[in-house]
Amino acid sequence: MSGVPRETYEFTKQIPFSEHLGIKVDALEKGIARLSMAIRPEFMTSWGTAHGGSILSLLDITLSMSARTLYDPPRSIMTIDLSTQFIGTSTGVLKAEGRVSRAGQTTIFCEGEVRSETGDLVAKAIGTFRARAAT
Repeated sequence: MSGVPRETYEFTKQIPFSEHLGIKVDALEKGIARLSMAIRPEFMTSWGTAHGGSILSLLDITLSMSARTLYDPPRSIMTIDLSTQFIGTSTGVLKAEGRVSRAGQTTIFCEGEVRSETGDLVAKAIGTFRARAAT
């Protein structure tokens, strides 16, 4: 598990929205998260491709998960800012990777992307996140 606590792998199950989207944790390392999501019909545009909101949600959860990997025990992570560029369209399973670019005591800067099953770039994002104090 690359030094990441088991609780971090299970953390998305504590987020009802993540569970609703069917987001799966594929791999975690310190500062890196790889998640995936199958695009269901209710997550599509009228053109039959992944809606930007579903792509953005996957990016938000993936980048925040990459920040979460820095803490043992896991801490809650809040999104402060998220900027996304939509580059392509896709159907099927989306694969996302998030990476910590820089981390301070409570503020974490992350970047990541979403790719189609065939490896085509769908979207990129950069974000700023805050780690909530452990209680």
